[in-house]
Amino acid sequence: MAEKIKVSVICVTYNHEKYIRQALDSILMQKTEFPFEIRIGEDCSTDSTREILKEYEQKYPGRFCMYYREQNLGATKNEYELLMDAEGDYIAALELDDLWTDEYKLQKQYDFLEKHREYIGVSHNFDTIDKEGKVLPQFEDPILKSYLNHPFTLEDFLSHGFVFQTGTHFYRNIFKDGKDYSIIYKADKLIRDKTILSLLLDRGDFFILEDNMSAYRRFFDKDAQNGRNLTNSNLELDLYTKAEHVEALHHYFDGRIDYSEQWTDIVYGYLKHLLRGEHQYSLSRFLHMYQHSSKKTRKNIRKEFCGSIFRKLRH
Repeated sequence: MAEKIKVSVICVTYNHEKYIRQALDSILMQKTEFPFEIRIGEDCSTDSTREILKEYEQKYPGRFCMYYREQNLGATKNEYELLMDAEGDYIAALELDDLWTDEYKLQKQYDFLEKHREYIGVSHNFDTIDKEGKVLPQFEDPILKSYLNHPFTLEDFLSHGFVFQTGTHFYRNIFKDGKDYSIIYKADKLIRDKTILSLLLDRGDFFILEDNMSAYRRFFDKDAQNGRNLTNSNLELDLYTKAEHVEALHHYFDGRIDYSEQWTDIVYGYLKHLLRGEHQYSLSRFLHMYQHSSKKTRKNIRKEFCGSIFRKLRH
């Protein structure tokens, strides 16, 4: 009788041919005392990503569970389907342009959550690297550093946002409880970290280990399919999309989670670009974002706007 899968490693990939071998090798090098599965959703890449995955599948028979999509699903639907099929008691995530750097990463995080039932998940420190793999110390986050060896709560997330990266996630598999989690892909086609983290932190806190065990690759590639490229390619669309995403989460949680501070930053940020006369920013889009914001968010925006006018008049 086969031993029960303890951890499901979840990977979504699209056009990652330059980095995918390093990422896959970083998963395969993991040394654990428990069995773990590797589920990979390949979302109709236009480069050789799929061919590389088939090469690894042949080289390591039975080691991977591949999902070769027949049509492009988008990152959120792709990951949602992987999560719904995950057999493990725990889930670890990795985008295949990033990588893990500690061969005991999964074991350390598994051991922590086995001993600390009060936490829903555990994260850790990480490096930020460029496309060549060079560490970029200028992107070290002082907020993240302040949370090392400390809990990270829903309130922390609402105040500081997403301080750790996808490749650091390790959490209890809440998705086996039979509830409807389609909000993961319905809220937005690409943005999923915020949705998944909201779902998890609504159940309990994370703990952030000081161990540096992964590398987040920071770069812009017009052909890759992820949030960082959306931000770099079209800031106007990025702000509008983020506002719609927060709106969807607000309704899903029935206002129980207060996204007003993040929502204010997004919508007021859009307004500032609009007032500067930047041609790509639309008054009709701003009004849509404002009208669909929560009452508290609209109040915050009015306060910010009036305060800005007052400061200008004083000078």
